[in-house]
Amino acid sequence: MCQRAFGAFYAPLVIVKGLQWTRGNRRLFKSSNVSQRGFCGKCGTPLSLENFDDDEVEIATGTLDNPERAPPTLQINHRYACSFTDHIGKLPEPDENTVAGNDAWNAAVISFQKS
Repeated sequence: MCQRAFGAFYAPLVIVKGLQWTRGNRRLFKSSNVSQRGFCGKCGTPLSLENFDDDEVEIATGTLDNPERAPPTLQINHRYACSFTDHIGKLPEPDENTVAGNDAWNAAVISFQKS
């Protein structure tokens, strides 16, 4: 379910108890009989997975201000992973010209997603 909900090969999540949202308003979607998913009501970014039977919230790591502070420590449901995901970190990197072009493009982007 996470692959489709995130539109990605996997969903990096960090488990939090007693979560308090500090900014923005999330919306909730009852995605199954046991859980609901939180998302940004403005842009649709996936934010959380919340099971009805506990007080833990799984937060999308990529939405954190500093995701480096929450590195992955466990793979859950790995048997459902796409076969090529184990090798993504070993793919070749782009040449310097491509990197420079990407850096210039990224520097010109003004994001409207951060609330």
